[in-house]
Amino acid sequence: MTFMTDFDASATCAEHSPRHPDDPSPRPSHESPAAHLRAPRNACVVLGAGDYYGSEADSLRLAGLMPANRAADCTVDCASDCSANRPATRPLVIAADGGLDHAACLGLTPDFVIGDFDSVRSRLDIARDNADAATAAATTTAAALAPFMSGTLASGAFAGTPVITLPSQKDDADMLSALKAGWAAGAREFHIVGGLGGRLDHTLGNVQLLTFISRAGGSAFLYGSHITATAVTNGSVRFSPAPVPQFPMVSVFSADNESHGVRIRGLKYEVSDFTVSNAIAQLSNELVGLDASISVEHGTLIVTYPVAIAPPVVTNGVVTADTLGTLSTHVSSRLRASF
Repeated sequence: MTFMTDFDASATCAEHSPRHPDDPSPRPSHESPAAHLRAPRNACVVLGAGDYYGSEADSLRLAGLMPANRAADCTVDCASDCSANRPATRPLVIAADGGLDHAACLGLTPDFVIGDFDSVRSRLDIARDNADAATAAATTTAAALAPFMSGTLASGAFAGTPVITLPSQKDDADMLSALKAGWAAGAREFHIVGGLGGRLDHTLGNVQLLTFISRAGGSAFLYGSHITATAVTNGSVRFSPAPVPQFPMVSVFSADNESHGVRIRGLKYEVSDFTVSNAIAQLSNELVGLDASISVEHGTLIVTYPVAIAPPVVTNGVVTADTLGTLSTHVSSRLRASF
């Protein structure tokens, strides 16, 4: 793989770190491995309807999005609402369809719920009062979402939470709709749990969404059982020095036909000015406890790394988009149902 020698993170690039990723200056001695992570003010946690592995709370804690005293064990049967333990500045939280089933267990109170609700197992009573929903949306998220609100949850632990009800037949999957809504509410960094497992097509689709967010100038992290995935476009992924986890593997994939000028530093295997194609992945590199980076001059890379470490700092060399597009509430006219 090849790394560019001098990546220019100019004012036009979308940076998710206060430091340039190739800044050679030493970090202050008091800075912890996670100290240079972005503040959670523009961060969004998206709860999906896929598999949960019991490590989600730890992952969000490493990202600075949950308090240190939150219990790590989480299953769908957990009924306690630990939302009082949230950090003072908490992320935006979106429950995408069946992700609502996992919110209370993780101690997260959704700012709103979105989906066609074909996968949610919780009892879903919706008070269809658009005026109340719009007011709640404007207060807790973004006024731009108010026209899409269909009501609020009428009962349960999250009574009063705004709901965006989508039709089952539409252009976008619920996860993409959740990301579009989060972007409209100001989020530019997404932490997706429950986005893997179950249907393979949904898993592959959610991996693709990492590249969609990256090319729009944002960052997204998709958490699995042992591995987290992220994406970077014309930029870099920077890992802080940290103890090497039991599973140390880092792998790199090209989301484009070819990604050029790939450079790796601080991992077991280093490369410069390398081209990665979408036909052959660069698998099983390893963390060695050093300040490490993966960068690409031209193209989009998907990078997987151990779930047991803090998220890397992602810097994309693209202009940040104003919108990811409007929410899909119907099947577009270019798609005609045959039956």
